[in-house]
Amino acid sequence: MLRLISVSLLLTAALFVFVPQLHAEMKITLKDGKVIDVPVTEGEVESIEYLAAQEMEKKILPEGSIRIQSAKYGNVSFELEGELGYKQYFCNAKDALVKQCDGKDKCRIIVGSSFCGDPYPGKGKYLYVEYTCGNKLKRAKKSQTEVMELKCP
Repeated sequence: MLRLISVSLLLTAALFVFVPQLHAEMKITLKDGKVIDVPVTEGEVESIEYLAAQEMEKKILPEGSIRIQSAKYGNVSFELEGELGYKQYFCNAKDALVKQCDGKDKCRIIVGSSFCGDPYPGKGKYLYVEYTCGNKLKRAKKSQTEVMELKCP
């Protein structure tokens, strides 16, 4: 009898246990550089983590090889019609450089709009790249039509 009462109390208590659903926010950087927060539910988090794990399996790179961390192509304008400040005209070139350079010891790049388009038509642009060789962070900058060489010793 005592066992039956204990089981029924446990079942009753289990009905009142509330398990909150996972809620999170993911930061997304848009092409214009604006960062927005996007709400993510529990189901979406699982799919994001799963895709990230798949990408990691595909990308097993040799130790000490080039790993692109960030790359942007464009320039800054200080021409703001009577206002003080500046406006940035950049596009994200990381995906193109990852495909071209990740995992190599050396990578030669002709700087131009083939990476992500022309974010600042008619004006001079630069390619800014941050990459790692093992644990060492390196930076490179070249203007359009120049040849950039990334290398890991």
